[in-house]
Amino acid sequence: MQNPNDIVAYSIDAAAKASHTGRTKLYAEIKAGRLRAIKLGKRTLVTAEALSEWLNSLPAIGEDA
Repeated sequence: MQNPNDIVAYSIDAAAKASHTGRTKLYAEIKAGRLRAIKLGKRTLVTAEALSEWLNSLPAIGEDA
């Protein structure tokens, strides 16, 4: 069961802060289809699961991209 204090979705600003990346990079990754985002009205949100999947898909240092 999920803890009520767990974050389920991030705004772009919060996702950028949580992943230590910039807003522009996140929007570019969304546009390229590598980071899944959802819309809630005018807001763009990134689920915690999608952010984790995207981060895990990035190459480690020394790996070929």
